[in-house]
Amino acid sequence: MNSLKISMMFLLASTIAIAQTYQIDWYVIGSGGGHAESGIYQIDGTIGQPLIGQSSSPSYTVESGYWAGASPIGPDSYEYLPGDANMPNGIWPPAVIGADVTYLVNYFRALNGPCLLDDSFASADANGDCLVIGSDVTKLVTYFRGLTSLSYCIDYEPAWHDASELPPSSPSGWPNCEGSVVTSRSSATPDKAK
Repeated sequence: MNSLKISMMFLLASTIAIAQTYQIDWYVIGSGGGHAESGIYQIDGTIGQPLIGQSSSPSYTVESGYWAGASPIGPDSYEYLPGDANMPNGIWPPAVIGADVTYLVNYFRALNGPCLLDDSFASADANGDCLVIGSDVTKLVTYFRGLTSLSYCIDYEPAWHDASELPPSSPSGWPNCEGSVVTSRSSATPDKAK
């Protein structure tokens, strides 16, 4: 009799389990991704981005999403074109041309002054290492040979990453240089971009 009761209870429990309706509530994966690199390749990514975009009220603004505010032009960007070392000349539109190599070499020879943006000669940091040194000249030369692309120091996000992003006319006060006075320096000592 006990085995009959156990069998009935098992059968009843199975019937109840089958009769139930299951529901999986909506959810998102809110983590994952990150930075990965190997050899000459690198990627920055995220997994799951449930809500993106801008929401605002009269007093507050929220940029939602993991990559919010990643547009090239923003309040924390600097008005320069990466590789445009001769930016102090103030010619609009800026361009990365062979004269930038000459300007940068003359900068190391203390013949030209930098266009400082928050104490950084950011436009001359062609390889993105946050330093303005001889390897930036090399990077510009290989860029003109079509072998590489230009980079920038992550601490000095450019307003324009390339010429296609330039506005039709120069922004007010451009090039916004803090000064172009050359101080005496040794070519053996690299100037930090920060």
